[in-house]
Amino acid sequence: MPDLLAEAWQTPGLAYLALVIGGAGLVRGFAGFGTGLIFIPLGSLVLDPVWVIVALMAADLVGTLPLVPRAVRDGRLRDVAALVLGCAIMLPLGTMVLERLDDTLFRWIASGLALLMVAVLASGWRHHIVLNRRALVAVGGLGGFLGGTSGLPGPPVVFAYMSGQYPAQRIRANTLLFLLLFEFLLAATFLLRGLFVPQAFAIGVLLIVPYIIGNLLGARIFDPRHARLYRTVAYVIIAGSAIAALPVF
Repeated sequence: MPDLLAEAWQTPGLAYLALVIGGAGLVRGFAGFGTGLIFIPLGSLVLDPVWVIVALMAADLVGTLPLVPRAVRDGRLRDVAALVLGCAIMLPLGTMVLERLDDTLFRWIASGLALLMVAVLASGWRHHIVLNRRALVAVGGLGGFLGGTSGLPGPPVVFAYMSGQYPAQRIRANTLLFLLLFEFLLAATFLLRGLFVPQAFAIGVLLIVPYIIGNLLGARIFDPRHARLYRTVAYVIIAGSAIAALPVF
C-alpha cells in the first residue's frame, strides 16, 4: 500500500481532484447528497471512468462515516433497507453497461444526469405520493442501475424524496445512508467483475482528508430552518460542475 500511495501522490491533477472532492464533501455535508454529482463529472476530466468511480468509492467509504450517527438518528432505516435491496438487484446490470462505455459517452451520461436532476428539482414540481416499500425498491433499483453505469446512484433517490413532502432531516439522512451503502455494494461488484483498480483506490485514499474536512464543515453549517437555501446552493454547484465537464468544452 505505501508504494501505491507514493505512486498515487504523483498523479497529474491530484491537487485539482483534492479541491473538487473538498467542495463535493461540503455540499454532501449540508445537503445530504451531491458528492458524485460534482466529483464524477469533474473528476472524469483527468481520470478514466472506472478510475474516477473507484477513487470516489475509497474517499466516500471513509469520508462519510463521521456523518452516520446523525443520519441514523434522523433517518428511517426500513426505507433505506428497501432502497438498498433494489440497488443490489440492478447494480450488476449497470456495471455491465459501464464496461462498454468510452470516456466521452461516460462524460455525457454523468453530466446529463446531473443537469437533469437539477432542472427537475429546481423547477419546483412536487409530487404527493407516499413511497411504500415496493416503490422504494423500484427507486433503489433505478439508482443501482445508474450507479453501476455512471457512479451516480443518487438522482432517482434524491428526486423521489425531495420532490415529495418529506422533512429535510429525513431526506438528508436517508439519502446519505443509501449512498454510503451503495459504495459497499459497488466495491463488492467491482471486485467480482475485475474492475477494481488498486492505484485508483490509492488516489481515493489520498482524497479522504479533504473530503472529511468538507463533510464536517458542511454538516456544521447545516440548519434545517434554511433547507431551501442549502438546496439552491447545491443546485448551482452541481449544475456548474456538470456544465464544465461536458465534452463540448
